[in-house]
Parts: sequence; structure tokens; C-alpha cells
Amino acid sequence: MSKKRIREIIRVNQAGELGAIQIYKGQLAVLKNKPIANDLKDMLSKEKKHYDKFNELLNSYEVRPTIFSPIWKTGAFGLGVLTAILGKKATHACTEAVEEVIIDHYQKQTQYLRGKDNNLAKITKKFCEEEKEHLDFASEHDTGNDLFHSALKKGIKLLSKSAIKISEKA
Repeated sequence: MSKKRIREIIRVNQAGELGAIQIYKGQLAVLKNKPIANDLKDMLSKEKKHYDKFNELLNSYEVRPTIFSPIWKTGAFGLGVLTAILGKKATHACTEAVEEVIIDHYQKQTQYLRGKDNNLAKITKKFCEEEKEHLDFASEHDTGNDLFHSALKKGIKLLSKSAIKISEKA
């Protein structure tokens, strides 16, 4: 078992859940009085539970959080505000793009962790399933297949993948 890899997994997942919380908070800052707000609040609530769990794991595994947390926090909130201002399609496109990356990320982690840290593998598998619910919700709504929304989703995926790589190491 690679203790270094386990620490990276916990660090990056804590950072990712922080980012998800901030995206939803940014979207709610703009859309708090719109019908979509209740759905965003529900997703935010689940992300907070994930974040709390990874904070607990940071402590029990003695892992420091990423040094980039303040940047991710601000950037994710800004992404939430921006996508909310751009409208309902962009709001759902953001969720769809982030969750597609995160689901793939959690699935790979779960596979790696099996037999190495079964408790952590169970957590990543469970959270992956819950993130899939968010993806399904976004996908049930129009996330846009036009050039703008397709480019927005590709950009958000690139940002998400980059944040993952950086957060694992720093």
C-alpha cells in the first residue's frame, strides 16, 4: 500500500468537495429566489457531508489539506456565480461537467483502494454513487449541446482535471 497515494487521495477529495460546495454557494448567491434553488441546496447539503467526511479523514490519516484551498475556494465560487449568471443551461452544464470528471476520478480511486484500504474504498464508492445522482439530475435538464455550452463544459472539465492534479501533489 502506498501511504503517499492514500494521502493524495484524501487531500484531493477534500479539496474537490470544498470546490463543489463553493460552486453551489456561488450559484445560490445568484439563483436563491429561483425554482432551481431547492435542487442546488439539496446538492450542496450532500457535498457538505462529503466534505465533513474528508475533513475527518484528513485528521485521522494525518494529511494536510492542499495549500491551494483558498484559491480553489475563490475560483469555485466564481465559477458558480458565472455559470448561474449565464443561465439555467450553464448552471446544469457546470454540474454535468464537474460530476463527469469526479465520477471517473472516484471510480479510479475505488479500484486502486480495493485491498489496500477497504474502508476508504467504500467511502469513495459511496460518494461516487451520490455524485452520479447529481450528474443524472443535471443530465435530465438541458445542459446545451450548442457550441457555447459544449465549450463551457470542456473548459470546466479541463479546470477540474487540472485542480485534481495540482491538489494531489500540493
